[in-house]
Amino acid sequence: MVSVDLELSTDTSHTEPTDISDRLLWRDAQRLLGRHDRPDEHEHCTWCGQHWPCPPRRLAERADAASRHWREAWTVRHDLNGLRTLPGWRADLGERGGSIMRNGTRRSHFD
Repeated sequence: MVSVDLELSTDTSHTEPTDISDRLLWRDAQRLLGRHDRPDEHEHCTWCGQHWPCPPRRLAERADAASRHWREAWTVRHDLNGLRTLPGWRADLGERGGSIMRNGTRRSHFD
């Protein structure tokens, strides 16, 4: 005979922040972040043994950000202030300057 426990888990080890829009995703992210929490002395995850930060850790960090309201998640993913550094990065390309040669003519990346 198989016994089934129908009680829901009431784990209160994580206090949910007030800015969470997807509680299930946030709980899953916290569970993964708790398991894949630190590297060992060889820079491998202590839970799965992969190179730190391991793919489950990175996925959990993304899930944690995505579980919040879209405005906060959007700014986490798309920091518009970071775009200000792009012109300087493009200038560092030197002579290439963002264009490539095709059939003897210089064209930009968007042509």
